[in-house]
Amino acid sequence: MRAEGEQGSTGYAAAELEGFYAQQGLTFRPTWATSGTVLLQGLVSGDFDVANHGPAQLYDAIGNGACARALRPTQGAACGVIVRTGLHLDTTLPYPRVLTQLRGRTIGVAARGAAQELVLRSLLKDAGLNPDTDVSWVAIGVGAAAASALASGQVDAAMSYSQLETNLAAEGSRYDKLVDLAGSHTLLGAFWQSVAVANCGWADDHHDTVMKFCFALNQGFEALEKDPAAGPRAFAWLGLGPDPGRARILWKTYNMPVVDIPPLNRTNWNHQAKFASGGTAPDISAYVVDGCATA
Repeated sequence: MRAEGEQGSTGYAAAELEGFYAQQGLTFRPTWATSGTVLLQGLVSGDFDVANHGPAQLYDAIGNGACARALRPTQGAACGVIVRTGLHLDTTLPYPRVLTQLRGRTIGVAARGAAQELVLRSLLKDAGLNPDTDVSWVAIGVGAAAASALASGQVDAAMSYSQLETNLAAEGSRYDKLVDLAGSHTLLGAFWQSVAVANCGWADDHHDTVMKFCFALNQGFEALEKDPAAGPRAFAWLGLGPDPGRARILWKTYNMPVVDIPPLNRTNWNHQAKFASGGTAPDISAYVVDGCATA
């Protein structure tokens, strides 16, 4: 399995820590990655069986001929648009007008063409900006490197997420949030920040194993909802928080997108296409493993 060592991997971590994979006779071996392109290449080639990936980039890849099977959403909307405090932008303006202040600014994303950029490009268009000419894009990676890029002024703005905000706080770096996009009640609607995606060959040839994996993963998410200690344990395992106490605080702050995930249905599946550059969702019956989300 491959994923980012971040909030979107919380369900996987909970399933491992609670022993749900082992109960199904499965061995969980995560490999962390920071690039959606690397994730897709490894998944399609069969280097690993499952990846955690943004649906918009997945849809575009399928449209270009890649084969992958979606299992279930693993995180709801968990981001925001943040800027350096020193820019003194007006955070009280309504959306989408508030984003017009990004004209001429430099925006940092984990990797060019990744899910963060695709979503933000859609928001900029809502604000009447041309994402290709009105702003500049810089790949800043994730973790400490991304925090440093924003804090040092290498970029003016970025799409925020729990790991970035945590690293900025650890450095004592302040930021302003122009748009809060965390939760299903925001302007993104029934948005999935990430979905579990399986290699086509593995999913098609090992259906029983896939269902065992889905059952264990679903148990992990159930534990996150029902066991107050499961989330902090998973955050600590993922490195979100230097100690159990800090992990508990961070879980309290950032748990919503992990426990409030819009369900997998045709309407929500098609909704993700709004943020894909192709603008079209692939056929749900062809690219979703039936029964995984409810296993």
